[in-house]
Amino acid sequence: MLAPAVTRVLGLVLGLVLGLVLGLVLGAAAAGCSSASPALFPTGEDGPRAPRRPDGVVIDPESAPPAARDRATAEDGMVTLRSPLGPEVALDTVRELFRRIVARNMEGLSELFTQNAQPVSGAPGGYGIPDKAWDWWGQRAKRLDYTKLSGEVLFRESEIEIFRAADAIDTPPHPSIRTESLDDGDVILRVTMMAGTTGLERYFGDTIVFWLRRDGDTYKIYRQLEDFQLQ
Repeated sequence: MLAPAVTRVLGLVLGLVLGLVLGLVLGAAAAGCSSASPALFPTGEDGPRAPRRPDGVVIDPESAPPAARDRATAEDGMVTLRSPLGPEVALDTVRELFRRIVARNMEGLSELFTQNAQPVSGAPGGYGIPDKAWDWWGQRAKRLDYTKLSGEVLFRESEIEIFRAADAIDTPPHPSIRTESLDDGDVILRVTMMAGTTGLERYFGDTIVFWLRRDGDTYKIYRQLEDFQLQ
């Protein structure tokens, strides 16, 4: 049996050894924790630099709308209707025509007519009539001084007769016009002239019938019907 003094010495030595070992273990653990990299998670700023693209979406190609027209029925399905133009727009074209004629401004007169505009005359004799309506006015302006009519009332707008394809026309506005040949947007103006129809030098027929056809947002003269001939 060991002496009490020896036992105390062994206890002290064992305590020192255990304390030393425990200190080494804890120091190693602390060093390992301090050197390990922390867990990092990418954020929006740290993510991939390539631009993001949305998921693909199937899009049906846009189909072109149907061509615009003036009227349709319920059986026609999907259609595009044009806004109607009032007869006042057609009258604007006729006003501009006479304004240029009296001013003898024949340059660009063709813009008031359709490309196939024709003059129609039932008057016998006289000079031949050109195929184009604007050339007919040009030929007349070379023979007649329309500036003499400046300031005169050529016609009364309140007395102009207006015919449209949608109207029930009992009597055609002119014998040369067949009502079934009118397009939906056509307008016919029958103008009774008040000046330049009498005397030795006549400038107009007693009545001029203008058959106008829609062209976009305006009307152009398609046919001009007048019993007049140059002598």
